[in-house]
Amino acid sequence: MILRYRIHEALERAESSDKLDWATLAADLGYADQAHLVRDFTATVGVPPTAYAAQGGGVG
Repeated sequence: MILRYRIHEALERAESSDKLDWATLAADLGYADQAHLVRDFTATVGVPPTAYAAQGGGVG
């Protein structure tokens, strides 16, 4: 449940921000570091967060 909340929040922020600080977002969401957020995000969404954001918040 916590993972779903974290990823949902990360998705919302990725869609609403042009210059997102992923390390700060990771800390805000309770991750130990950015790498843990990236790993969970990629496993859940299928692409790394920067690729998701570069695609305008949607996957290919």
